[in-house]
Amino acid sequence: MTAPLVGYVDLCDREQFAGWAVDLATPDTPVRIQVRVNGELVDETDADGFRADLQGAARGGYCAFQKTWPVPLPHEGALIELTDARDDRPLAGSPVRIPPLPASLMGSIDLADRYHIAGWVRDQLNPDRTVWLTVWVDGQPAGRVPANRFRADLRDAGFGTGRHGFHYAFSSAIAPLTDHVIELRHGDERFGTPCTISGTGNVLSAELKTHVSSILHGLDTPVARAGALAFLVSEADRLRARESADLTALHERAQARRMQRLRLEDSDALADVASLRPVALFIDDRAPDPQRDAGSVAFLSHVHTAQSLGYRCCFMASRFPPGEEDRLRLEQQGIECLMPPVFTCPEEALRQLGAGLEVVYLHRLNNAESYSALVRAFAPTATMIWSVADLTSLRLPRQAAVESRPELERFASRLEVRENMCAWLADFVLTHSPVEAGRLSRTVPTANVHVAPWTVPVFPRKGRSPDTPVIAFVGHFAHDPNLDAAKWLVLTIMSLLREAVPGIRCRLIGSAMPHAVHMLAAEDVEIMGAVPDLEEALADVSLCVAPLRFGAGIKGKVLEAWAVGLPIVMTPIAAEGLVDPADPIWRNSIADTPSTFAERIIAFLDPATGQEQVTAGQNLLKTRFSERAVFNALSPLFPPVPQEMDDIGPMVLN
Repeated sequence: MTAPLVGYVDLCDREQFAGWAVDLATPDTPVRIQVRVNGELVDETDADGFRADLQGAARGGYCAFQKTWPVPLPHEGALIELTDARDDRPLAGSPVRIPPLPASLMGSIDLADRYHIAGWVRDQLNPDRTVWLTVWVDGQPAGRVPANRFRADLRDAGFGTGRHGFHYAFSSAIAPLTDHVIELRHGDERFGTPCTISGTGNVLSAELKTHVSSILHGLDTPVARAGALAFLVSEADRLRARESADLTALHERAQARRMQRLRLEDSDALADVASLRPVALFIDDRAPDPQRDAGSVAFLSHVHTAQSLGYRCCFMASRFPPGEEDRLRLEQQGIECLMPPVFTCPEEALRQLGAGLEVVYLHRLNNAESYSALVRAFAPTATMIWSVADLTSLRLPRQAAVESRPELERFASRLEVRENMCAWLADFVLTHSPVEAGRLSRTVPTANVHVAPWTVPVFPRKGRSPDTPVIAFVGHFAHDPNLDAAKWLVLTIMSLLREAVPGIRCRLIGSAMPHAVHMLAAEDVEIMGAVPDLEEALADVSLCVAPLRFGAGIKGKVLEAWAVGLPIVMTPIAAEGLVDPADPIWRNSIADTPSTFAERIIAFLDPATGQEQVTAGQNLLKTRFSERAVFNALSPLFPPVPQEMDDIGPMVLN
């Protein structure tokens, strides 16, 4: 049985709270007091202060507490609860109800339905304060709303600045089948007259769905079925159109532009202009996951930069529909995930949203090929950006040479034509590699090509000294260059390292590992697969390696190594677009043969040798792969957001 908590709340007012407490189970340990205001934890304190009158209670009288409030208590009153932090036991004298301060409210409820309630309220005794109201539905609190929205009619009527309006939208519409009572309260005081919302019954309830289904199943002629399908498709299109108009705020933005042209500065509608952000649609094969591949990291970095520019960003998957976990992950980052049944595919999204889109960002070649023409058709005024990810026509000839596969050469030639066509169609072409940018600019002189990095933050090294040297290779193993590199590392380079560095171990880390990679496992070769925390997986690693024999683009694995403070030995392919192989800082970390690659690894196992490279690599990240660098690269490409529409605040740039 839990020992009793003794003590008392001696004082609790709008200035401070005080009392004493002793836990008889552990009388020598101060009681940790938690303080809640209207159910929300606002403070914690230890009952370890001295009071002479408590010397006989416990701990020689050091069992008292007294504090002033860290935040002002609500004007409309509050319920104060003081409990111990360990078992949540209330202290005697708790809870304490703080009465509301005097107020004289005036105002009105102008609108109340099953979707929202709106009006205005002002405290005549304290005209400059914001009045908070609690919305109650059928006797239960539904939420709180501040009366601080601007209304020109209130200002013109002489009510100060006019910021006394309120508008509360219910998180979901109130069920329409039955009557409901909505009321507003200020503390314990009711504001205005309760509003009764009558049930309508016009909702797709389970009974109504069953009824409609029985009607549809009873249609036994082609004409009747065709008529029903035409009706259902028409209604579905209407619902999608409404959803699309809401998402892009197309009508509101058009109205705002019209009113600005007419200089209707006193209109109520202009008060909401700040919330109308232009919409950018981002399309990729699947929902981006930074734990999966560097392409996802780069993609998300560009989305976040668009958000910082003032854009409302939506994502649509073209090949693999996102799951609920994907949707939640994106929405936590402020990215709206377009999914069935409203948007069944990118074609549907472009058809419905096209007129309201400012930017369409197509990631990878297959999406640029599939949707460039549709963007021009359905969103003719939108800026179309193609992000290359990597030039396959550059990668495949290199793969053909390594694997002796001439058919890849022929395929690469046809692929280059398709890439060039996409570059010609796009308003802007993004590539992460200056090598690829130069190639595209030469083959398609009219293409507007830009080098756009992604954000790679630098972390302090949290290393653990391994018992024996550990080298790591990180990659997305559904990508052919990484699979080839893993085989080359384990089957060729490791045989040289075992002789030169007894006890050395190799670790393969990454997503989408096929059976061929798992077959490389050995006593000194660890197959980790995908990891939730790459920094932790690299904590006991001596250095990273990037033994890529073919590929294109910037290699995220190189950047990730520097980001966590590890040196990396790489091939010229892995270093391409990042560093100059002739530079003395990088010359000794680049090798293209098994023997020289092994020699570089042995040299970099000396921490002093690798530190110079890490310092230079992190300086490169801070300049070329910072938030500021990404912002500077992308901001000229996105149409500028009007000042009055940029409501998300400036981005903190490093």
